[in-house]
Amino acid sequence: MPNRFPLLNALRVFEATSRHGSLSSAASELSVTTGAVSRQISRLESYLDCPLFTRNPRGIELTEKGQAYANALTNAFDSIDEATNILRGGAIPASLSVFSFTTLAMEWLLPNLESFRELHPGIDLKLVASSEPVGLYDGQVDVGLWIGPEQWRGIHFDVLFNSDHFPVCSPMLLENGPQLREPADLRHHTLLYSTARIPNWPDWLNATGTGDLNITREMRFENSSNAYRAARDGLGIALGQRLFVAEDIAAGRLVVPLPFSIRLEQSYCLVCLDSRRSDWKIESFRSWISTRVAESEKLSASVLPPDMKVISIKAPTVS
Repeated sequence: MPNRFPLLNALRVFEATSRHGSLSSAASELSVTTGAVSRQISRLESYLDCPLFTRNPRGIELTEKGQAYANALTNAFDSIDEATNILRGGAIPASLSVFSFTTLAMEWLLPNLESFRELHPGIDLKLVASSEPVGLYDGQVDVGLWIGPEQWRGIHFDVLFNSDHFPVCSPMLLENGPQLREPADLRHHTLLYSTARIPNWPDWLNATGTGDLNITREMRFENSSNAYRAARDGLGIALGQRLFVAEDIAAGRLVVPLPFSIRLEQSYCLVCLDSRRSDWKIESFRSWISTRVAESEKLSASVLPPDMKVISIKAPTVS
């Protein structure tokens, strides 16, 4: 049989380099020198009679043909890995690492993950939850749930849902606490803050025309998930993000006392390297999360006040 891939090592080197966007990172993964990586890519470009990268002072970037070739090779190598695992008895499940901001992970992703595992038992999903984004370029994670969209080089993104924020509290707080019929009544309540989140209460108060209420009672938490828990326990009023509190509202653990919501121009997005978006594991996760978001959107629409007023604002990234 003729040798169909005379430069198989060069293909592996090119695929790793395209995935990392860096010669040195590819060299580190493959345990070779940067010079060896550069020579293998040059050999492949010479064999194909086609430039795969453009070189500039900032580094390297895939050409249009190089990007298409990288996508095909990544899928091919993933298929080989999967077939190898099957022949070995399937003892090693395919791994998929996903980054998520802490509150998104705690309040929405984790409660939904069991359905992903039931649908894709052959994928070992590893979740990395943090208030600080973890990079895709260096291969720390395969998929990220970030705020965007932004024009990230070599990054593909799917917009998932808007970032809407509105007051939520325990129903017993409304029954037993001070009056809460209009935004100005918030001065008589304890406001629950997340120090990791923007926008926050001042943004909501300004957007609704309420202004500075000289709030004297507040509690601050390192993330919104803790603020939601305090709200469920009746300790005060938090700014809930729509999809994260819909289940609590449906179950009666939280209510919306004031029908005013602020919406960021940015949205929650699923992001991955453009060269890997057709990877079967990433495709499986993209399809699953799109379906689950649609279901959560439907629930959210059914439990929120029909007279909710949404006010769009400009704000930095939410975490």
